[in-house]
Amino acid sequence: MKLFEMVFEFFSKGYKSNVMNDIAQLISSIAKAKYCDILLYERHKDQFRVVGTSGEKEKIGSKIGSKSLQNHLYVVKLIYNDQLWGALILEEPHNLNLQQTIDELSFSLWWVNKFIELQNIAEKYHKMNELTNVFYNSLDKEQFKTEMVKAIARVLNADIVIFFEKNNEEYVFSSAFGITKDQLLFERIKHTHPFFNRVEKTENGILDIKNQIDFIGISIKSYMATPLKLQERTIGVVLVANKISPEGYRTLHSFDEFDLSILYEISRRISLGYTRLEYQEGLKREIEKLRNYTKNYQELIQQQQLYLKKMDLVHSISNAMRASYDPNNVYKTLLLGLTSGRGLGFNRALLLIRDKKTESLVGKMWLGPQSSDNITEIWREAERRAMSYGDFSQFLREEALMLDVNKGLTGKIEGRIFAYKDHPVFERVVLRRRVIHITPSLAKSMEDSIRDLLNLLEVEEFVVIPLVGRWDTIGVLILDNKFTKTSITEADIEVLRIIADSAGLAIENAMNYEELRKKTESLEQQKNMVDYLRKFSDSILQNLTTAVIVIDRSGKVIECNRRVEQLLGLPKERVLGSSYFDFGETFENIFEVAMKVFEKGETITLSRYRIETPQGERFFDTKYSPLWDLTGSTMNGVIVTLEDVTQQYKLEQERKDKEKLAVLGEMSARVAHELRNPITVIGGFLNRLKKNISDPEAREKYLTILSNEVENLQNIVSEILEFSKNIRKLDLTDFQLNDLVEEVVFLMQDKANKAGIKIEIILAPIPQVEADRNRIKRVLINLVQNAIEATPQNGKIVIKTQYDNDRVIVSVFNTGEPISEDVMRGIFIPFYTTKTYGTGLGLPICKKIIEDEHGGRIWAEPKSDGTQFSFELSVKRRN
Repeated sequence: MKLFEMVFEFFSKGYKSNVMNDIAQLISSIAKAKYCDILLYERHKDQFRVVGTSGEKEKIGSKIGSKSLQNHLYVVKLIYNDQLWGALILEEPHNLNLQQTIDELSFSLWWVNKFIELQNIAEKYHKMNELTNVFYNSLDKEQFKTEMVKAIARVLNADIVIFFEKNNEEYVFSSAFGITKDQLLFERIKHTHPFFNRVEKTENGILDIKNQIDFIGISIKSYMATPLKLQERTIGVVLVANKISPEGYRTLHSFDEFDLSILYEISRRISLGYTRLEYQEGLKREIEKLRNYTKNYQELIQQQQLYLKKMDLVHSISNAMRASYDPNNVYKTLLLGLTSGRGLGFNRALLLIRDKKTESLVGKMWLGPQSSDNITEIWREAERRAMSYGDFSQFLREEALMLDVNKGLTGKIEGRIFAYKDHPVFERVVLRRRVIHITPSLAKSMEDSIRDLLNLLEVEEFVVIPLVGRWDTIGVLILDNKFTKTSITEADIEVLRIIADSAGLAIENAMNYEELRKKTESLEQQKNMVDYLRKFSDSILQNLTTAVIVIDRSGKVIECNRRVEQLLGLPKERVLGSSYFDFGETFENIFEVAMKVFEKGETITLSRYRIETPQGERFFDTKYSPLWDLTGSTMNGVIVTLEDVTQQYKLEQERKDKEKLAVLGEMSARVAHELRNPITVIGGFLNRLKKNISDPEAREKYLTILSNEVENLQNIVSEILEFSKNIRKLDLTDFQLNDLVEEVVFLMQDKANKAGIKIEIILAPIPQVEADRNRIKRVLINLVQNAIEATPQNGKIVIKTQYDNDRVIVSVFNTGEPISEDVMRGIFIPFYTTKTYGTGLGLPICKKIIEDEHGGRIWAEPKSDGTQFSFELSVKRRN
C-alpha cells in the first residue's frame, strides 16, 4: 500500500487502523534504525502528538512540545509547501537515504489535510442547504428558531447551539439544541455582560477554546458566537459550543476560523429568514400599499421602454464586435459601447482577461475619464461625435479604430495581475459565472476582503460581470458610475448579462482568429525553413565525396547520393526503389551486412573492402549505421557509407613493400653475421685438424668441436627457415590451456630445479580454445625457457591463466632485474638478442605464432621485481 493511501486511511479510521505503526516500521527498516516514531504537528497548540511507532506502543497518543523535540538525537521534520506537518524521531539510524520517503510522507500529510479541509468545506456548504428549507418551511418565528438551532448543529457538527434573542436591554434564552434551559445558570442576561458586549462589538463573531462561560453549567471545550443583525439592529446572538469530532484522526478538535466564517454566513442567512418572517407579518400592511403601485405604473412603462432601447443598443454593440477579428478592436468596441452617452452610459468600464495558466486576471483595458476636470465638456464632445453617425454600430466600428486607449486609465491597470482564486468577488465571477453587484453597504461589510478593488476603483458601488465564451469564462468587466453617482439598477444588470454573453463569444472568436493567424504564419515560416533545410541537406548529401545509400527493412534503396551513381554506373532514378541484390554479387555481399544491422541495432564497420567498379578495382572503408526515428525507438533503415580509400591503400602497400625490403636487407645482414661465426670456427679448426691429423687425441677433440659447430649452424638455419616461412596451415583443435601449462611445466621442471628456481602455477577456470596445440606449446616452452635463463638462483617463476571478455590470457612472470625500455623495444625484432648465444628469433617466432597465425596478441611488461610475458587467445571460433 502506498504511503498516501496509508495516511488517508489513518485520517479516515484513526488509531485503530494501525497504519501509522506500519509506516513507522517501514521507515525504521529503510533507515536501519532501532525504532522510528511518527509525530503529527498540532499547530493550534504548538505541539506534536505520537501517532505511530515501530517501538513501544505505549507512546501512541503522547504529546511532545516543540522545544522538547530538540532533545532527541535524530529528528526529521515533515515539511511541504514551507509548512510543518509532522516529524520523525529515529533512534540510531544507519541509512539516511530517506529523502524520497520523507518527501512522499510530507506530501501525503499535506494532501490529506487539504482534502479533508476541502471535504469539510464542501460538506458544510452542502448542509447549508438545510437552512434554506428551514427558511421556507417555517410558518412562524418560534418554529423558525427551533429548526434553526438544529440546522446549525448539523452544519457545524456542534454538540450545543443556543439562540439568545435580544429584548430591549437583555438577552433572553429563546431556543437551543443539545442543552436544556435547566442547564443554564441564567435565562436572562444583561446586554452589558462581557460575553454579549464582546459579541456585539464584532462583525464576524468570536472564537474561543477552553474558556468557560459563566452562565452555562456544563463544561465548554470550545465555542464561537456571532451576532444576528438586521441592518443596524441586533436581533440576537447565536452561541455554538463543543465541536463533535468525526471518525478518524484530526489534529484540531475544536472550532476554527472557517467554522466561524460559516457561522457568520449562517447568521446572515438567519437574519434574512428572520426578516422574511417579519415581512410576512407586515404583508397586510403592504397589501394596502398596492394602491400606490398604480401611480408607479407609468414609471414602470418608461423603464420598460428604456430597457427596450438598451436592448437595441446591445444588438448594435454585438454587431459592431462581430464585425472585427482583431481582439484589441473588439475590446475597444465593447468598452466604447458601454461608456458612450449614446450607448449604455456607464462612467467607466474596466476589462480584465483571464490567464488560466497562472489562475489570474490580467489588466487589459480601462476606458473612462481619469478625473472630474472638464468632464462635462468631454462627454459633450463625445456625444457630438456619436450623433454625427446615423448608425450606432458604424460609430462603434470607426471610433474603435481611431481610439487610443494606451493613455489614461489603461496605463494604471495594463499588465496588472489579479488572482481570482480565494478572492471573494473574482472567484465567484470567474469560476461560478455570477454577476456581483457591490453596493455601498456591501462594500462596507466586505471592506477588508475587497480592499484591492476599493482602492483601485475608488468607488463604493460597482458591478462585476463575467465574459463567458463557448465553454468557459474568458474575462471580467467592471463598470461603475464614479462621477454621476447614478445607482446601478437590476435592469442595468440584466442588460449587462445579455451583452456580456455576446461580448464573450465575440472576444473568444477574435482570440481564436488571432491565434489561428499566428499559427498559420508560424507554419508558413516552418514550411519555408523545412524546405530550405531539405534543400540544404540534399545539397550536402549530393556533394559528399563519400558514397551514401539508405536501405529499408525489405532491402530496397530509399535514398542515395551522386557518388553512388558513379560507383554503380546507374542513374539515381534506377537506383531508388531497387533491391540491393539487383547490383551484382559484389554489392550484394556489402548490403547483406547492412541487413544484419536490423538484427543487432548496432553500427558495423568494414575496412579496406575491395570492389570491382566500372572504373576498375577500388578499396572502400564501409560503415553501416542504424537509421532511427525521432524517438529513437524504431529503426526505419540502415545508412551505408562507402569511403574510397584506394589511394591510401596503394600508398600503404607501397610503404609495406619498402618496409619489407628494408627488413629483408637488415635480416640478410644479420643472417650473414650469424652464419659467419660458426663458419669461421669450422674453417679455423679444419686447419688445426690438418696440422694435427696424426695426433689421435687432438683429432678427436677437433672433430667434436667441428660436429658441434655444424649442429649449431643447422639450428640457426632451421630457425631462419621457420621464421621466413609463410603462415603455415594450422592443425586446429579444441583443447584446455590449463592442461597444456601443466604439461610444459612438467617438461621444464628438471631444468628449473638444476638452476635452483621454483616454478609456481596459478590456474583459473577458463573455457577451451580452438588453436594449434603444438604451436602454442612451442610458445609456452620458449617463454618458460627464457624465464629460467633470466631468473637468478633461488628465484621464482609464476605462470597464470585467466579469462576476460571472451579471451584467455596466459602470463609467465620471473623474478630478477626488470626488462629495460631499450630492450623492450627490440625483443620481438628478428635477430635481436641480449644473450651470448642465441639467434634472436625465439620471441619473433612466438609473436608470429600468436598474432599472425592465431590472431591473438603477445606482449612483455616490466614489474617492480621482475618481468612478465603474456599472450591472449580468443575463445570464439575463427572464420
